[in-house]
Amino acid sequence: MDVDWFKKQQKIKDVTADKIAAEMGRARSAVSRIYSGEQKMSLDWARAFARALDLSLDEVLSHAGVLGEQDAKTVTPSLSDGDASPYKVHGDASNHRQLQIIEAMGGGRSGVEIWQVREPSLAFMGYMPGDAIAVDAHQSELTKAGDVVLAQIYEHSGGRARTILRRHEPPVLVAASPNPDDARTYVVDHNNVVIRGKVIASWRLQ
Repeated sequence: MDVDWFKKQQKIKDVTADKIAAEMGRARSAVSRIYSGEQKMSLDWARAFARALDLSLDEVLSHAGVLGEQDAKTVTPSLSDGDASPYKVHGDASNHRQLQIIEAMGGGRSGVEIWQVREPSLAFMGYMPGDAIAVDAHQSELTKAGDVVLAQIYEHSGGRARTILRRHEPPVLVAASPNPDDARTYVVDHNNVVIRGKVIASWRLQ
């Protein structure tokens, strides 16, 4: 654990331990325990550090000593692989209306990301390929039964990761899909299966 590096990043970004801990809904003492080695840097915590410090996940994992630099890069998910991918819109005049919708759906708020559905994993709940969804990373630890979430499945041995869109029925994630390949349920263990955020809005792109 390269504590000096993390504290340097905090100083550069003017981010306190309280702010990092707040990403997980915890007290700053939890960050102190990670720095002292009393608590392991889990993937959930690594994501919290990455969000708060505006760093890539592989940078955090590498300097935390959880994985070597090359291994850290391999577990960083390909964001285009899975049920949804990040949605990008160019800020030109033709997309002004779409930008207004994104802002209205929370796209300008801290921790909120806009994704586009690619697969019918929740088609029976109305989430169709091509739809846009707003995902609140700050609510990744606050989800309850029935919430729609974006999660990531890590295959550490193969160095792969996949993004899935599912309904949270603790302790598992389930699909609502016409595709029998989506029938498998996933147990959220905060290591191999990690909730990235809660879906707080969805809309059909024109």
